[in-house]
Amino acid sequence: MIVNLEAPPRRTGTRPATTGREIPHDQLDQFSPPEIRAALVAEAEALPGVFTGPSQVSEPSSLALRLHRPDGPWEAFLHPSRDEFGHIHRAGFLHLTVPLPLVPALIENGWAERHPISLRPEWPDTIVMLYAPRDQDELAVATAVLRAAGHRQFHQRREVRSDMRALAFDDFGATPALTELAVPEAAAGEVLVQVTASSVNGFDLGSVGGFLKGVYDYEFPVVVGKDFAGKVAAVGDGVTDLAVGDAVFGVVMRPTLGQGGFAEYVAVPASYGVARIPDGLDEIRAGALGLAGTAALNAVDAVAPAAGETVLISGATGGVGAFAVQFAAARGATVIATAEPGAEAAFVTALGADHTVGRDEVAAAVRELAKDGVHAAVHLAGDGATVSGLVADGGRFASTIHFAPDDADARGLKTTAIMSDPSPETLARLAGDVVAGRLRVPVARRYALAEAGQAISDFMAGTLGKFAVTV
Repeated sequence: MIVNLEAPPRRTGTRPATTGREIPHDQLDQFSPPEIRAALVAEAEALPGVFTGPSQVSEPSSLALRLHRPDGPWEAFLHPSRDEFGHIHRAGFLHLTVPLPLVPALIENGWAERHPISLRPEWPDTIVMLYAPRDQDELAVATAVLRAAGHRQFHQRREVRSDMRALAFDDFGATPALTELAVPEAAAGEVLVQVTASSVNGFDLGSVGGFLKGVYDYEFPVVVGKDFAGKVAAVGDGVTDLAVGDAVFGVVMRPTLGQGGFAEYVAVPASYGVARIPDGLDEIRAGALGLAGTAALNAVDAVAPAAGETVLISGATGGVGAFAVQFAAARGATVIATAEPGAEAAFVTALGADHTVGRDEVAAAVRELAKDGVHAAVHLAGDGATVSGLVADGGRFASTIHFAPDDADARGLKTTAIMSDPSPETLARLAGDVVAGRLRVPVARRYALAEAGQAISDFMAGTLGKFAVTV
């Protein structure tokens, strides 16, 4: 059936009802038979330059339609990310950004209505909701609209843009600001990642404050952000394990401070600090997983708690601490976590902590719970001497802030200074744990890239879990 979308046939019969403000997703199952929906999904997956994946803005069973290498005008894309131009709900209901000349005819002939979000001035008026096809004839119209939308997006893209937005600072003591920078190139052995998500880490405070001067060379302007998640946009010479379009996440592991994850693009080594995002892990959680998850896993592995042993985690409410509590609890350890009564205590308890102690009463409270001292301690925050002093002689102590107790040898303590090692194997382990439900990524707040400076300020005031940044 050949369909002229400028003068489509009239659609008759019932159609999904909407309120003009929201879509009753749960009422759509009656409209699209399974075989029709399957054909629609297959049509979407066959579009050039397009792939499908779980939607971030609708029910989990809907499919987002995304581009392998997007960079057309912003108006061509549907929220939440620059690479998405639509999604298909489980009953076949489509949200699409279609060419403007087609919109009036589709609405007039009963095939679509404007998406409520298009009524907002900041969104394009080409976003429509196409009604679910009920039979083969209606499927022909739906696939014609899908192809028109996909053709528009595919042919508006370029390989890679020449400039990008990034949160960067241009000198020691300068406040990071959103600015335009040139898109970096993927050197030999690197991949260029189009970033869709990142998160705030303690490392970022160190780089912004200039505290890492002498540890790293600063190549101004310095882009903030160690974490990243997104799609491979280009590959450098010698890269064979990753390809354009692959969904990846990880930690920016470069020898200097310059490029970062709070940007639309970042070039990273292809062999270290990056791994594929598996099915079942969305980019928001992937973008908040790499650095904090690695640090927590490395620290807990260093103290190696056995089932039944007692572990103190100082700094348990932050991103690293939230993961460390889960890893220690998964080993069967009794976890004592620093957290104030109320929301903090509830947060770490939900992650697996057995006991909580306030930060101002750590020594006395831990002694009541473990009179002879804890078997191990993970030091992420707080006074290092106090924390190490609560470890029983012969115990284990790991610190991510490189505190080393003076009496370690005399007391037979095994101490480890943690340098996060985000190998592809570690990152794959973390992602696998999340997908399997063994590890929760506690995203407490989400910020747009334009709000990333505020995210850093809020992080400095204290956090329960991770602050995600969407790009």
